[in-house]
Amino acid sequence: SLTHLYLYNNQLTDSIPESIGNLNSLTHLYLYNNQLTDSIPETIDNLSSLTHLYLYNNQLTGSIPVTIGNLSSLKDLRLYTNQLTGSIPETIGNLSSLEILRLYSNQLTGSIPETIGNLSSLTQLHLYNNQLTGSIPDAIGNLSSLTILYLYQNQLTGSIPETIGNLSSLTHLYLYKNELTGSIPETIGNLSSLTNLSLSSNQLTGSIPIEIGKLVNLERLYLSNNQLTGSIPETIGNLSSLKLLRLYSNQLTGSIPETIGSLSSLTILNLYSNQLTGVIPESIGNLTKLTYLGLYRNELDGVIPE
Repeated sequence: SLTHLYLYNNQLTDSIPESIGNLNSLTHLYLYNNQLTDSIPETIDNLSSLTHLYLYNNQLTGSIPVTIGNLSSLKDLRLYTNQLTGSIPETIGNLSSLEILRLYSNQLTGSIPETIGNLSSLTQLHLYNNQLTGSIPDAIGNLSSLTILYLYQNQLTGSIPETIGNLSSLTHLYLYKNELTGSIPETIGNLSSLTNLSLSSNQLTGSIPIEIGKLVNLERLYLSNNQLTGSIPETIGNLSSLKLLRLYSNQLTGSIPETIGSLSSLTILNLYSNQLTGVIPESIGNLTKLTYLGLYRNELDGVIPE
């Protein structure tokens, strides 16, 4: 009749015993912050009452067992910072009650399964710092409750799906350090709750969509180290909450818009290593909170404004 098993923050070694599957009344299993090794036992699927499974910060190896999809009551799954390999099992989509999924900082490979779109209760998805490949599935747009989407530092390819614009509750979208191509979808303007957006260090092309100006709650906008072209949209001046703006190392052209002077909360403005022309706008003097201004390696002319 044991319901809670808390053995975290110790120095436990060796493997998780197969007999753990006999504790079928267990709702909370916390074994994190130990030195546990070997693979997650297949018998874990017997824990049908389990709502919280925390195995993070160990030295677990092997793949995530396919049987994990049988844990239909699971709300919170944290396997991060281990040495797990293999792909994310398709059966992960069976966890219809799951709210938090943290698999980051492992050695997971393969693609993100389409079945991830079945997790309609999911609020946080952390898959960063793995070796995931393939494209971001269109089905990601089904996760209407999602607030945090961290897929950065993988090897993801293809374009950012248009369906990303369905994630109206999203506050953090981090896709940086992948191999994403194509343009930034205009639907990104639908993410009205977004405070942090990082698409840096990919191979994105095309222009910055004018719809970016709809993200009025945005505090950090990182689009650096891509192959973006065209001008900086005038609508960027609508982002009154913006504190950090990094557009450096692209192929942006045209002049710096006067509207940039409306970003009164801005502390860092990085536009260097582009092909910007024209004069530095007088309105830049309105940015009284600015601590860093990087405009070098462009084709700007005229005088330095007082």
